[in-house]
Formats: sequence, structure tokens, C-alpha cells
Amino acid sequence: MPALKHYPSINLNRELLNTSNTAHFNVGEIFIPVESESVLKRISRTFFESGFWKALDEARSARAREQSPLISTTADYFAHLLELYRRLKLEVFPHTQKLSAERIAQYAETRDWIHSGIRYIAWHTHLFKVAVAGVDDVVRIYSKITDKNAGIGPVLKSPTQTQITCMAWRPLCAFELVVGCHQGLCFWIIDNNMHLGRSINPSHTFKHPSNLPISSLQWNKDGTLLATASLGDRAILIWHADDGKIQPLKRLGPPSSLLSWSPDNDHLIASTVGHVFRMWECYDRWKTERWVCNSDSVQSTCWSPCGRFLLFVATKDPILYCIRLVQLHINPSKYDNEVMPIADLNACVLNDRSNTLIGGPAQQLAMDPLGKYLIVTFKSTNYIAVFRTYIGQYEFEISGGHYLSGESADEYPSYICFQPLNMDNDRSVLTIGWSGGRIQLYVLN
Repeated sequence: MPALKHYPSINLNRELLNTSNTAHFNVGEIFIPVESESVLKRISRTFFESGFWKALDEARSARAREQSPLISTTADYFAHLLELYRRLKLEVFPHTQKLSAERIAQYAETRDWIHSGIRYIAWHTHLFKVAVAGVDDVVRIYSKITDKNAGIGPVLKSPTQTQITCMAWRPLCAFELVVGCHQGLCFWIIDNNMHLGRSINPSHTFKHPSNLPISSLQWNKDGTLLATASLGDRAILIWHADDGKIQPLKRLGPPSSLLSWSPDNDHLIASTVGHVFRMWECYDRWKTERWVCNSDSVQSTCWSPCGRFLLFVATKDPILYCIRLVQLHINPSKYDNEVMPIADLNACVLNDRSNTLIGGPAQQLAMDPLGKYLIVTFKSTNYIAVFRTYIGQYEFEISGGHYLSGESADEYPSYICFQPLNMDNDRSVLTIGWSGGRIQLYVLN
């Protein structure tokens, strides 16, 4: 493998272990409430300390029921009405259920998103910068190693930045990073004046209009539009970065889970938590085309560098699919606008003595910026499949390549991506975030 000079060595394992040993406590565990409080005063205090639902639980507690049966009975009726409303809402809108961490992990491209040491990796489009989000809700910035720079940059951590799901550097902008998380969007300005250490103040924070977590975000090619999706909202939000306006793209159906902008800036693919996914035409007043995945929801997508082919996999189906976005001008085929299966990813045994399996339902796809390799990770097997690709004007072909493995049999890839081509890089550098917090850089010839 070619040498990777000036690339930082990244391993979050030690820092993650230190974070896990940090003591966590709340005020209620330290200070003992006054026993002489009245029921109403105790409920009010609980409301301001822990919110509405904890206050309702306090009103229905055995202690409150003994002191004031009328208040507890009223709280019981109120809780019953809220439960009826919740059930009716779920019957009519089944996708509005509470967005727990388990539900977010179900549709995340990151494998074992809840427990994995690395949750997301984002390379800068034009510069030698990479942002790594850990399970500890900290974003660490790394850069090129030089005589004057050790490659370690600022650490971004804030109380408004928890359960990080996605990140992206703004194109044509050297210092702006946006982080999607449970609270919404955190915009960080990372310039040369930011000293090493922890920064706790994002330059801007934006909440989803319905106060929902952000599950996916993507900048367009020129950095003027930011598309975001949430598992609890049917609409895709288009944020106009310069003037702060929000344009919702609404259609009937389940909410979106994953977004991906085409390299030519013409299309935005939006997969949902159901069988439906949509192709938005950005150049034609956001006209949309509806597609259906026969097996299940779309798990991961990737574009060919030319933007003529879209590859995707479903959550439970071990098949690689392709959509051709360019039509034949001579002898057009009936398959021009259909989803075509191009590879069987069913698990098979490697040629070794341990009967190790590779394959199965895919977790994530990534294509190198030169269009020569397709990388596939899997949900239940720990090897990474590397396929060779051929991209013609009207056809896309795939052939077998090789596989990559971790340092141990139990180590699995959490997240993968490629470093973009720019003035600092002219090679296909695969970035692998392993489950233990280690990042591996692998050059594909």
C-alpha cells in the first residue's frame, strides 16, 4: 500500500475510555427535597426541574395520592386522555412515534450507531481537514501534518450538541462545519484563530421547526443550499444559508431518513422509513419522481462521480441496485427508468480455515472519487468488500475485487468515506472508522 505521509494517526479509544469513566449526576440525586412541601408545590418544583411528564408522574405518585387524592385522580384522567390522543395519532400518523436512540440507529448508515466509538466522519471538500464525531458527542478536527502542525486541531463540544447523526463541511468555505444532532443544527466556524482545546459555543444553532432531531444533512455543490431530513417529519427542509430562509419540500408518505445530492447538483435523492424514495430535480422547481423499493426502506446510497448512476441497497435485502439517470437516444430500453439489480451480496465463506463469512444485507456504500472502486460494508459480517467498477456513458458494470479486515476478528467497520480529490490529494483514500475508535486510511491504486 502506498505510504501516507502527512496524514494524522487517529484513535479515539483512549479518549472515549476516559469519557466513559466521568461521573454523571443531577441535582435531584444530591439535594434532598423538603418533606414539608405541599403536593402542588412539589409538582411545580418537579415541572421546572424535569419537565411536564415528570410533573405528571409526581402528581400520580403514591405519596401525592395519599396527601391529595383529588389531585391524583385528576392527573389519572388527564394521563388517560393523553394516552388516547397518542394512540389515535399513531393510528393516523404511524411515523410520528417518539424518536428514540434505537429508532435513529435503525436508519443510520453508521453500524451500531448507539455503541460504536465513531459515529461519523466528514472530509473537507477542498482542504486537508477531517472531522470525526465520537460516541461522546465530541467532534475532533484533524489536519495535515507539517513541521509546524502536529495535525491535531480544535475539539468541538457543546451542551446543544448531543446524539450526533451527521456532519458536513460547507463547500467553497474553508472554516464552516455543520453538525446534525438531537437538538437540530450546530454551525461551527473553525478558523486559524481558534486555539487548541475545547470550544463550547457554536457560532449558530438552529432547531427543527417541529423541534425534531436531524437524521441527515447534505450541502449542494456550491454551498448555497443545505438539505436536512428528520425521521419524524415528512418534509425535507432546504435551508438557504445566506439569507436564513427555509423552504420545505412536502409530499405525502413516510418521513425521510437519508439524503444525498448528486455530484452534478441536479438531483437530490431522499429515502424514507418506508418503501418509497424520491428523486428531486433541483433545476426544475423541485419536481419529484417517486420510486418504490420492493423489499424494504433504502439503507444507503452513493452516486457515480459523473452523476449518471445511483447505487443503493435496502435494509434487509442483500442486493445491490442501480438507477440509470441518462436515457439512450438510440434504441431506448424499457429498463431506462427502472431499478435494476446488478450484484448479489449474499453472505459467502472466504477461502480460509475459519469459515469466516463476508456479505449479507449491506450497511453502507461508498464510491471512490475516480469511479474505479465501490466499497460495501455489511450489517452482520465484519469484512469490507472492495469491488472494481466500470462506468460507461450508458452502462455501469461491477466485478469482484478484494476485501479488508480489522485488526481483530471482533472489530467491524462503523463508518466509511473517501477523501475528496483536491490540491492536497489526487488519490482514492478510503477512510475507515472501526468500532473501537481507530481510523484506518487505505489507498486504492
